[in-house]
Amino acid sequence: MAENIVKVDISFQSLLEAISSLEIAEKQKLWELLEAELFPDEEDSPEDIAEIEAARADYKAGDYITFDEYTTQRARKSL
Repeated sequence: MAENIVKVDISFQSLLEAISSLEIAEKQKLWELLEAELFPDEEDSPEDIAEIEAARADYKAGDYITFDEYTTQRARKSL
């Protein structure tokens, strides 16, 4: 079967605008694709992958605190 190749000439600015219009799920897929392209030799263990997926799920569910909130909590604990 012959392989079809498509080359697209698009300006970087147009690419940025297209990316900014994507939904969060689409941006996450793009992020995963870019990670695979940029770091092909870095293989994560199944445990690492599970931790990353859990952290992303927590973030998506709103289960996180900002750095400012963390430092405020930490300062209160040290009093």
